This record gives sequence, C-alpha cells and structure tokens, in this order.
Amino acid sequence: QGFNDGADFSQGKGKKKRESVGSRNHHTIIRTLDDPLDDTQKSEHTNKDRNSNKNQITNYQYIKYWKPQGVICTTDRSIRHNILEELEYDGYFPPHRVFPVGRLDKDTSGLILITSDGRLPNSVLRGQAKQPKTYQVKVDKKLRLDDLDHLRNGVVITTYAQRDKQKKMLTAPTLPSIVQQTGINSLEITIFEGRNRQIRKMLEALGYTVVMLHRVEFMKIALKPLEKEGDWVELNLEEMRMIDELIA
Repeated sequence: QGFNDGADFSQGKGKKKRESVGSRNHHTIIRTLDDPLDDTQKSEHTNKDRNSNKNQITNYQYIKYWKPQGVICTTDRSIRHNILEELEYDGYFPPHRVFPVGRLDKDTSGLILITSDGRLPNSVLRGQAKQPKTYQVKVDKKLRLDDLDHLRNGVVITTYAQRDKQKKMLTAPTLPSIVQQTGINSLEITIFEGRNRQIRKMLEALGYTVVMLHRVEFMKIALKPLEKEGDWVELNLEEMRMIDELIA
C-alpha cells in the first residue's frame, strides 16, 4: 500500500468514480485459516460461499476491512451507508453481531477491524491501552519542514469527547507522533491517541487542509493483503496472536 502522491483513494483500483458508496462492483478477497493466502495467490468466492468462513482459533469473528471513503462507522442501520450495510454489499455476512473497533470518519478510507468480540475495544481503545495508528496524508499545499517538527512534537488542538453522556471539550497538545514526509504535499504519520478528527485538526492548526486521509496500519496490523476499497479478509494466525496478547 505504498503512497501514490496524487492518488484518489475514494476510487477503487480499476473502477470508475462512484456516484454513491453502494455502486461498487468488484470481487472481495477472503481467506480462512484453513486456506492461507500468500501475496501471489488470492481466491475469489461468490457471496453464497462467504457465510461458511469462520475464524478457527476462536468463537469470535475478526476481519480487517478496507473502508471506502463515504462509509459511516456506525451499526445503526437506519443511517445510509452504515458500515454493516456496506460490509454486506461487499460480501460479508457474519453469523453473529459485529461492530467496528474504533472508527474512521466518513471522509477517511483504509483499515478498520471488525469483530464480534466485545473485549477487544476495551483492550485497545481505553486509556493507556490505546494502540498506534498509521495514516497516509495528502494536504493542499507544500509542507514546511518546521511544520513536520511541530507534528512530531505535538500540536495544540481542541477536540470533543463523550463522557458520561456529556460532551466535554479538551484543548491540549497532541502526544508526540512519528512523521515521515513522502512527497511535496504528502506524509505518513503514526499517532498514539485517538482524539476526534485528530490528524485533520493538527494540520488545520498549522494552516493546511487535508485532502486525503487513509489508514494503513492499526495495532501493528497492516492493511495488506487487501488491494482495494471494499476488500476484507479474516485475520491470520500472527495477527490473532497479537489480538490474544492484547486481550489477555
């Protein structure tokens, strides 16, 4: 998933720009632990085959999904383009209730984990347990070197969070981040907290507008081997070991 400066991640590989999220038309990558998949050999299944795929080392469902831009990370089916509706469109029909681990905002694409295991969000999203998240970012103008240092060291932003059914405001510096410039107006950034629209607000505070935001890694789990938006795959054994360690 190398960053292509100028790439439009709102479009799937080889597809026309959609009028709506639900207009996608592509195959879905899928793998079970009984049938491991290497980078050169991917199997395609029809929708009727997909319900039979279950993770063999747990009773829970765990997949990673390339969320398209425009999909909303809510399980409320009354909301158009909710993530459950889009997963079904992309061929995922789990036998149990599932939900996303954390969220990506509507305009952000890329990696999100989907599970039926209620222990996982508490293990990876709360307090000191928050896990690193890596994003590819494109902004509207040339990046200045001193601004990259500001991003690394922390930028004061104001965010809001729900606590005890109340909306609370926080104005504070962000935690230090890992930042690498990848183009004149593009960068890769790893953050270690999850404040609302954090990366967009960090760059906005420095005078930039984010025009593309794409997550490529979460909890050291990478977007690969997924190739395009709408693709999903069950976690492999090594990824499941990382999940087990976090939950333990």
